[in-house]
Amino acid sequence: MDRKNGFARITGLYDHLEEYVLVGSLVLNVVLVFAQVIMRTVFRNSLTWSEELSRYIYIWEIWLGASIALREKQHIRVEMALGFLKTERAKAVLTALADIIWFLFNVYMIWNGYELLESMAGRRAVSSGMHIPMVLIYVAIPVASFLTALRLLGCLRDDFRTVISGKRDGGERT
Repeated sequence: MDRKNGFARITGLYDHLEEYVLVGSLVLNVVLVFAQVIMRTVFRNSLTWSEELSRYIYIWEIWLGASIALREKQHIRVEMALGFLKTERAKAVLTALADIIWFLFNVYMIWNGYELLESMAGRRAVSSGMHIPMVLIYVAIPVASFLTALRLLGCLRDDFRTVISGKRDGGERT
């Protein structure tokens, strides 16, 4: 197995894992909310923990979903600015600049997310209803920022290849 195929294979496996985790969490969230609705309407009683757990799962879904949105080119971008540029090389330079800024933002989020985790762990903060350590919730920030930063490195690699060659590959961002 050569290096390029090995990297593509690992990326593909990670992409599938990411999708399975997000689909699984979405199904779990739907079941939790549906159970809460049934409990409230049919039994006139509510589950004390389902709303809180649903909220925390949703937080993880949002943070992890950012990486999939990047891969699928679904993040909001200012396309109008790219429309004014004539060559693929110029568009790649602007895209690379945006990706560098985004990468640096993720590094910032990793750093500050870690500091937040240290603070939460030091205070032994727990959630109000389920008494889950809040570290398990807030760890989504540095973990997802790290995963997004890794994906951005692949995007930057593609951007720089386009800057050098002047031609953009038609595939997904990696």
